[in-house]
Amino acid sequence: MTMVLAILRARPEQADALDAALREVAESTLREPGALAYTVARQDGERFLVVERYADHAAREAHFAAPYVTGLLARFPELLAEEPLVEFADVLTAFAR
Repeated sequence: MTMVLAILRARPEQADALDAALREVAESTLREPGALAYTVARQDGERFLVVERYADHAAREAHFAAPYVTGLLARFPELLAEEPLVEFADVLTAFAR
């Protein structure tokens, strides 16, 4: 299993647009066969945390190649106040209740 952690800071006037875009990507990701979990959280109004888990590296790569993801990434210059922090890691252990 592999995961992605992204920290995004929206431009103040674009925070609601980023919120809506992340929700749309989450809905589309739900239909990906290799997507195991996708969480979006909003912090302090303009800061967003995204945590994703995929069955394997191929599933993660397929996600980042999907048109709804590439479309969102292309909008980052207009939506974000700074470069996103994105980390990739192999999951050692996890659970959900």
